[in-house]
Amino acid sequence: MRILTLGLNHHTAPVEIRERLAFPEDDQPSALARLIRDYGLSEAAILSTCNRSELYLAADGDGGLDQARRFLAETQGIDVQTLESHFYQLSDSEAAIHLFRVASGIDSLVIGESQILSQVRQSLETAQQNGSARLLLNELFQRSLRVGKRARAETDIGRGRLSISTAAVELASQVFENLERCRALLVGAGEMGELTAQYLVDAGVERLLVSNRTLARAQELARRFGGEAAPFETLSEHLAGSDIVISSTAATDYVIGPDDLHPAMRERRGRPLFLIDIAVPRDIDPAVRDIDNIFLFDIDDLEQVIAANRQEREGEIRRVQDIIDDELKQFLHWFNALGTGPLIRDLRQHAADLQQQELARWTAKLGTLSADNRKLVESILRGYANKLLHEPLVQIREFANDDDGYLHLDTVRRLFNLDDKPGEEES
Repeated sequence: MRILTLGLNHHTAPVEIRERLAFPEDDQPSALARLIRDYGLSEAAILSTCNRSELYLAADGDGGLDQARRFLAETQGIDVQTLESHFYQLSDSEAAIHLFRVASGIDSLVIGESQILSQVRQSLETAQQNGSARLLLNELFQRSLRVGKRARAETDIGRGRLSISTAAVELASQVFENLERCRALLVGAGEMGELTAQYLVDAGVERLLVSNRTLARAQELARRFGGEAAPFETLSEHLAGSDIVISSTAATDYVIGPDDLHPAMRERRGRPLFLIDIAVPRDIDPAVRDIDNIFLFDIDDLEQVIAANRQEREGEIRRVQDIIDDELKQFLHWFNALGTGPLIRDLRQHAADLQQQELARWTAKLGTLSADNRKLVESILRGYANKLLHEPLVQIREFANDDDGYLHLDTVRRLFNLDDKPGEEES
């Protein structure tokens, strides 16, 4: 059994590619069920955020990666081959290292950002609730959560309030000399919207208006931060009166487009409007960039804002990597130990099968053996097999303590051809 990862992220794909492979939270249960039921995978979990879409799988052999590609092609309606250069595929220890880096925040667009740990936890809980995370993925994700907690407790990687939302507000503060004179419109009242509201208020915006598909949620958020709420159906009516629009909904289609902004810009009479789209899939149609005095930034445009953050935390990244190395060693010992029991069992059975074959062959040549003589021959063969297997079995148990022990276990299986033995005939 292998642990496999197939995915893409902000390092390998721009937002227009990432949004095509995004899995909304409500769609994940059915996607997980299909991975298990229709694609022959033993376990599956999906981690889909604004910066990444990743499948974590437990499968019998490397064929699981091909099945995952077929799943993406058929489920998301994409030509996987055209996106191949954006994918990364990882197995076993590399898959574990990657998830540990993700959970600790050092693989994020904003190094040390605060949301990713809860997103990893939610990914695990969704897979558990749908029965697709059992032994291997449950252990892998639980240990990744431990890495994330240790990274934040033992290093300063998460010092301060770091997130995509903070980067968006920081970008707005770079555009406007004084946010206290700006009116902000926040579209979306989920977790990211809540964080953004907090940062906008802390930055001192003149007015905060919140619009959300569920009006009650917008009213609750606005009340908490001293803002106002607006029905989602009236969103376009409030664009003209806003200087900054930050959008972070879970919509699968654009919620703001040229038809919404042309009237707003006529009413603004040349005053610029800054739009920051931190949603994936994107909320704002990129075509609005063609409108005069519209300045649109998407999540990939935050790179310049956060570059200083990454440089500032280089030393902390090294400290986090030490934690990852420690936790990886423990995980691999556990993972390798899983393989030693079945391998020892299969080796002993292989030896027993050979004993019976040799006994049958020599019985035919030597004539009928008496019961006592048959027991004697069986004892001799068994003793010889035990002596022959003694050292290999000792080494197999030692492999559980090696970081790459699973590779040695696979080599032993290949040497004894244990995976290609014919099964029992059907009755």
